[in-house]
Order: sequence, then structure tokens, then C-alpha cells
Amino acid sequence: MVGMPRIQVLVVVAMFAPSVARAQFGGSRPGGPGAPGAPTAPPGETKEEGPAEAAPEAEQNPLLPPLPSWPQQSQKTLQFFQLSGYMRFRWYFLHNLNLGVFDSPQMDTSHNPILRSPFPTPSSDYGSSGVATDNNPPGSCAATSGSNCRNDSLNSADMRLRLEPTINVSEQVRVKAQVDVFDNLVLGSTPNGYFLTRGSVPQNAPTAVFSNSQDSPESGVNGLWSSIRAKRAWAEVQTPFGLIAFGRMGNHFGTGMSVNDGGGGAQASRAGLESGPCLDCDYGQNVDRLSFETKRIWSHTLRFSWDFAASGPTTQIIRPTPVLGQGVFYDSDRLLGVGQWTLVIGRFDKREDIKERVDAGKVVLNYGAYLSYRQQDWSLSYNPGQTVGTADNTAQTLQLALAPRHALIFLPNLWGSLDWKKLHLEMEAAMVVGNIGNLSDVYPTLKPNQSTLIVAGGFVAKGAYALLRDSSLKLHAEVGFASGDDSEDGSALVNFQNAVRAPVNNRIGRFQFDPDYHVDLILFRRILGAVSNAAYYKVGASYDLLERFGVRADLIHAMAVRPVGYPGNAPNLGVELDAKILYKNEDEGFYAGLAYGVLFSLDGLGIRRDIYSVPNTISGGIAQTLQAWLAVKFDK
Repeated sequence: MVGMPRIQVLVVVAMFAPSVARAQFGGSRPGGPGAPGAPTAPPGETKEEGPAEAAPEAEQNPLLPPLPSWPQQSQKTLQFFQLSGYMRFRWYFLHNLNLGVFDSPQMDTSHNPILRSPFPTPSSDYGSSGVATDNNPPGSCAATSGSNCRNDSLNSADMRLRLEPTINVSEQVRVKAQVDVFDNLVLGSTPNGYFLTRGSVPQNAPTAVFSNSQDSPESGVNGLWSSIRAKRAWAEVQTPFGLIAFGRMGNHFGTGMSVNDGGGGAQASRAGLESGPCLDCDYGQNVDRLSFETKRIWSHTLRFSWDFAASGPTTQIIRPTPVLGQGVFYDSDRLLGVGQWTLVIGRFDKREDIKERVDAGKVVLNYGAYLSYRQQDWSLSYNPGQTVGTADNTAQTLQLALAPRHALIFLPNLWGSLDWKKLHLEMEAAMVVGNIGNLSDVYPTLKPNQSTLIVAGGFVAKGAYALLRDSSLKLHAEVGFASGDDSEDGSALVNFQNAVRAPVNNRIGRFQFDPDYHVDLILFRRILGAVSNAAYYKVGASYDLLERFGVRADLIHAMAVRPVGYPGNAPNLGVELDAKILYKNEDEGFYAGLAYGVLFSLDGLGIRRDIYSVPNTISGGIAQTLQAWLAVKFDK
């Protein structure tokens, strides 16, 4: 084509080049030079040669008629089903978390109940003195080894598959759920031939050593709950005025110190490699709720919720009942309900929006208030589930078990965060204020219709500052406080889920953090179960060795707010050192970690002989843990 005019060359190229090439040459586009109706350069004007202009994106060819619409065209552009969740594996080695205390009938006295261990211990050592010459039970460390010893160690592993599907009915209407498969299932805990109830043991596996498979967990058969647990299901409807939500859903606010959905919430702080969803959480608060959330007004949100905190027994368990087996059940009595109303107001920016504004050099403030009020007039003096299916579980029995409660409780919660350049600060404070007119059916030491005042509170303040040009080194600091009272468990139990603590002087002052708010690896996470009747400070540093690989180390000192509430009656609880190695690949959704923790327990966790009449004072000693976890997270 040597010597051909330029316009002829372009015409030839336009006839044979693909559409991508046509976008690169002005003369090949409809409306370009040489096309019908295209403007031409005035005579005598020559356009200067240079790079061709880029074609506009998605330009419609005017010579082709537009495609007609078809039914359900809008639905086709919306992804109907989306799925998020994670799969995790965790392994634990736990040493001396019982702090030297073993459950033993020999420690019972005439004026004290049986002393209990603060953490589960090997069942084979129950009743063992640890002395080889004594009559120790078979299987105990002293009996099997023939030496003075106790087995202080536990070894375990578990797994969970969490599924969080979303069904998009339309762009404004969606249904969401959360379902756990093998929820914290202990690996190896359901071999074929193992039964919690009486069952027919297969002859091919009369004992676990012959097991060749794991059976699916079934509630009441070989597990406490079944292999699939539906935890949440709710719907969201976007209206011109705001968002309507109804059903059973997660509940989260601020740092998660008091209100925690077990998944990190929408306000996970940008504190380095560990920020983001909580893949190591175990609980999660759920609420049965009907709520309305306004659209953002001047970057602020207002949400009002009506929560069904508790309804009491339903007609499903009352005997006889005319609706038994018909599939529809009702609250047995409106007197027993616990009503709750919640107002949330504040500014809650998304993490990506915060990062974008911080990268632009702006100061980003987020803050909010969570105000909840609940009340209950009457309650039951026993758990009706204990008598399901028996002749005692009749409407008349429930009527006689009604106990006046007359409870009014207010739960205010304030939260705020600041992000600026390499600095992150965050603080949350919460209170529980109220009055309960009668607790004598719960705590026999109280007089009937004796009013109990509730005044409790706690706070957490934490910060992180990034160093180096790439912000790979971060310094962390945190302080926390949860009020307490002078009540203690008679068996020296300290875990918030097991300890029984009656009100003192008609007053309850104990506040507890949510157990999914993690401070450490041992003391608050495993032994106490949550921050309660305690204050702590925590300092540490993290370093991202690579973009996806980092390390972190922390020091935590825990103290008792009310020392009498602990068996040692002393202010210092312990000093803990924790270290972690972390791997995080968000592109592939793979996470891994290895952690080691050591707790030096102090006098507050000891067992004093002058209080519990034990032969010798028991000092907690040193507790240790080694943990590893793997997780795969998937999104939509």
C-alpha cells in the first residue's frame, strides 16, 4: 500500500480490523472523519498529526436500533443469591489454667462447699491428691506414672463452618441469615459407636479404638446440639425514608465491649494486620427485632428498634394444650415478657471511607450513642424447660410459679473514634442502671419483695500509632475497667458463666464486657471468661514483616476493682505476656496464626487457707497456652 493516500489506508483498515482496533482510529467510528454527516476540516487547514483521541466508553452505534427490553430485565442485572462466611480450624494446648486447684471431694468442709477449679481439668485426676503413695483413682497421673504428679494439661482442636447467605429479592428488598455447620465441634468427638443417650452400640465399633468414621452430631444422641445451627434470619427493606429490618439479627455497637455480634461489626478499627472480621470469636449477640433506620442526614444515622428480649414459656410446652402438634404456638402469658426499646444515633462511616479520608490528610471523627431500656413485671421462679413433657408442666403449675419482678433497667452506651494520619484513638463507656423489685426466688438470701439497685459500668480506651514510612511498625496501648462488688462465689469460682454471686446490701455493681471482646489469651479469655470486676492496662507492638505477614507482642497487667470478689482477696490478679505470628491474604481469603501466652498469676487468684479451710494456701502459679488457627474466608 505504498503511495496510497492516508484516507484510503484508513478505510481499508476499518473494513478488516476488529472492534477493539476501530476504537483506536478516529476515521473508523460512526461520526468520525469520512463518515456520513461528519464535519470536515475547512479547506487549507491541515490537522496536526498526533495520538488519536480515545473513544468514548460504551458508545452506541446510531445505525443500529436499540435492543428492546424484556420481562424481568431488571432482575437479571441483580445477583439473586450471594454467600459469605468462613471455615476455620483451631488447635489448643493449655497448661495449668486450673491454677493449681483440682475438683476434689476431699476439699469439702463443714462450713464451705466443695472447692471448684477455675478451669476444666483432666477428668482422670478428679479426686487425686497427686501423691503416688495415696489411693489415687485409676488413670490419674500419680497412679499411671507411679510418681507424685498431676496432669495440668489439656489438648484440643475444633472447627466451624459459618454460612451467611443473602437473597436479593430486588435492589431494595433482601433476606439474610447466619447458619453454623459443626459449630465449634471438637474434632474426634463423635466417633461411630459413641452415644450420650442409651443407644445400640454397633458391634464393629464396640469401643473407640475400633472407630473408623465420625458420625454427624445429633442433639441428645451424640452431642448437645445438632450439626447445623441456624442462628439468624432477617429481612431488610429499603424505603424512600430509610431501612426497615425485622427478624433475628446480630447486634453490635462501637468497639464491641458491651454489644458485640461476634463478627467484628461494621466498625472494625484499622489497627493493623489483625483488623477486620473476628475469625476467632465464639459467641455473638442476637436480637429478635423490628427496627427502622433513617437514611443518612448530614452524615448521621438514627435507628429505633423494638426488641423481643424474652417472652417466657410458650404454649408449645404447656400440658395439656389445644394447639399441640398444630405447628402454631403463642406466648403463654403476656405478663412474662421482657420488652426492650433501643435508640442508636451517631456517625458511623465505613472502613473504606475512613481510609480514603485519612489518606487525604483529613481528621476523621466517628461517634455514637446506644440507648436501651427494658422492663419486666413478672417472671417464673424456675426454668420450665426442666419439666417439659411431665404432668407438672401445666398451666396451673406455671401460674403458681409466677414471681413478681418489677424490673426497670436503662443501658446507655457512648462511643467515639478519631483517625488522623498514623494515629487511631477509640473509646467506649457503658452503664447499667436500674431497679429490680424482687429477686428472692433467684437469691434465697434476699427477702421477698426486697428492692435491688443496679449501678454498674465500664469503659475501654485504646490507641495505635504507626511508625516508619510504610506504617509497618505500630505501637498499641489500651486500658479497661469494669466495676464490681463484694460478692464472691462460695466455691471460689471466678468465671462469669459459672460463679454464683448474690447481691450485697441490696445492690448489684458488677459489670462485664462481652466475652467476644478479646484482651488476652488466658486470664480474661479463658479463666475469667470476660473482663468483670477488673481493671487492666495493655501495651504492645506489632510489625508487618511483609504485606501479609506480621508479628505482635503484648503485656497485660490485670487488677481487681473489688478484691473481696476474688478468692485471694488481693488486688493483683496477674501479669500476662502474649505473642502472635499472623498471616493474612485477603485476596485469596486465607488466614493463619500461631500464638503463645504465659500468665503469672498473683495473690488475687490464689486460694487462702484461712478463708476456704484448705490444708495449705494455693498459689495460682504459671499458666501457659500455645494456639494455632487456620481460616478461609469467602465473600459473595
